[in-house]
Amino acid sequence: MKRSPRALWTAAVTTLAVAAVTALGAAEAPDTAAARPTQAKAGTSVTANVPVLRIGSKGPAVTALQYLLTARGHTVAADGVFGHKTADKVKAFQRNNRLTADGVVGAKTWSKLTRTVRQNSSGPTVKAAQRLLTARGHAVAADGVFGKRTALAVRAFQKSRSLPADAIVGPKTWNALLTTSPAAQPATRPSAPRGYSLKFTKNHKHPMYSTLSLVRDGKVLKTYRANSGMGSKDACLPNEGWLPSGTYKVKGHETNRGGWNYNPRVQIQGYAIQLEDKYCSPASGRKPVKRTALFIHSEMLADGTQAINTPKQDDYWRWDGDFDYLSNGCIKLKPNDIKDLFKRLNQAHWPKNMTLRVG
Repeated sequence: MKRSPRALWTAAVTTLAVAAVTALGAAEAPDTAAARPTQAKAGTSVTANVPVLRIGSKGPAVTALQYLLTARGHTVAADGVFGHKTADKVKAFQRNNRLTADGVVGAKTWSKLTRTVRQNSSGPTVKAAQRLLTARGHAVAADGVFGKRTALAVRAFQKSRSLPADAIVGPKTWNALLTTSPAAQPATRPSAPRGYSLKFTKNHKHPMYSTLSLVRDGKVLKTYRANSGMGSKDACLPNEGWLPSGTYKVKGHETNRGGWNYNPRVQIQGYAIQLEDKYCSPASGRKPVKRTALFIHSEMLADGTQAINTPKQDDYWRWDGDFDYLSNGCIKLKPNDIKDLFKRLNQAHWPKNMTLRVG
């Protein structure tokens, strides 16, 4: 049966309308935080080298994932920890995008999550890019606003990865940010260092309950209660703050430091391990401070014995109780503990190139 020109025109218009609705349905909405024309096309193509995240993963790649999930309507706290709540959001996103809903974020899921952003873009997707940029050493505030500073950071990162420095976070830049992001995949245990070393672990809640450990080939042989400083956590505060974090060379050791028992000019007497000087890492606007005269020590006389007890008086050369863990910035042990440490290191013939790790 022949169709009239009017019927043919109506059919053509209907076909075009259906096609337009289908295209809009397939397109991805921009970030709910800020619908900008510059949020470009949704979904980018990433390679198989991107991190595979699952329950138990931690770090900046997880934070970026959480921001991207939020941008796609699956809101979750960006705490950098891949827990069950994040896994549930991943599964919901995967179901909505016809992916295997296994809660594991691999290349296919990353490709659906990422989208191209550039200057004037805003929202959680921008926050994800900013968090990864900072993790790669190009620090920028994760404020969700793609301004000039973020553009400069993107260009610098792109140059470092031999990418076109166009300040646009598209597929290749997302791929580089993800594949080079630290803590992206479940951590692999590094090979244990060989030989003897010391490790001071700071207790941030209760500094006087910090610990000093003797380690051999990565295995802890003995742990002692210890402290560093007078209770302040400011590593740039000489004689008050605890030791700056980092690795120290052990410069030497002695069991009769002070030369004679009551030398008032030598507060550290008896058993002592000398450490190298170290600069603190100050807060913004403060100058670095060089910490000097650093030791692992206790309270005793030069010959390792205890001074006579003077009632109601603290003595530099006598251990009077737990409050004696306070120290002028050095690491302090009980007398019996430092003697035990010396005994163990004597048996090991005081290994050369021994270090102390503070953290």
